[in-house]
Amino acid sequence: MKKNAKFFKDVMNIEGPISDEVIQFARELWTDDVIVQVWEKRDSLPNFTIINFDYLLKNIDRLAQQDAIATNDDIVRCRQRTTGLSEVEFAFGKHYFHLFDVGGQKPERRKWDVIANTHKPTAVLFFTSLVDFDIPLMSEEGKSRMDESLEVWDDVLKKEEFENTTIILFLNKSDLFEDKIERVKLSDTFKDYKGTDHQSALDFIKQLFLNKSQDTKHRMESLHVHNTCAIDTNVMQVVFESVTEEIFKQRLALAGLDL
Repeated sequence: MKKNAKFFKDVMNIEGPISDEVIQFARELWTDDVIVQVWEKRDSLPNFTIINFDYLLKNIDRLAQQDAIATNDDIVRCRQRTTGLSEVEFAFGKHYFHLFDVGGQKPERRKWDVIANTHKPTAVLFFTSLVDFDIPLMSEEGKSRMDESLEVWDDVLKKEEFENTTIILFLNKSDLFEDKIERVKLSDTFKDYKGTDHQSALDFIKQLFLNKSQDTKHRMESLHVHNTCAIDTNVMQVVFESVTEEIFKQRLALAGLDL
């Protein structure tokens, strides 16, 4: 295993076609007992971002072909940290969207004010990972990633620029959460949690976020929550249709035209 690990440490970024040597070393590394144990605990490790390694290994022969064409499943499993400000315009059904994607890391958050003041968004889409409830925040001892996410969510709700904005919360990685909650007790992180199953854990986390709206001007009907698995394109299609309807209804309500 040390030989395989050293190989990948030395090569770092692999450019160009994937060689047979890379494929063989990857397969051998994947069968090592220690790597298997680390992979099983991946959803509780800080800064562990290789979340689709199993998918890569299962499809490596196809992906290694020089004439390989990425499928939709391949693309949705690509992971790239959002930095700066990205814009995309697209049509969905009868509606036209102008989407701004802003990173959630601390250095990126000052750009949120630029969006809020300059573009006056009609909706804010806020993504948080359900499996982050016990993952320690590296920059601040004694705090989890979900603690930070709750703080950022609270800041968003309190922004005056977003008072009449539809706020949509995506509790993401629901598939991984359902598996993790069977292995890791939510009560070890949140002492006041008394539930015993996946649904009660999901409801508890949802309520943690909704409780943040109590000291804001947001009405409960302007806040929407969806449990999502971003790599499930069929589910995300349904979710986005629902999101579109929620935004449309909210805009009508603000215009005094409640449906």
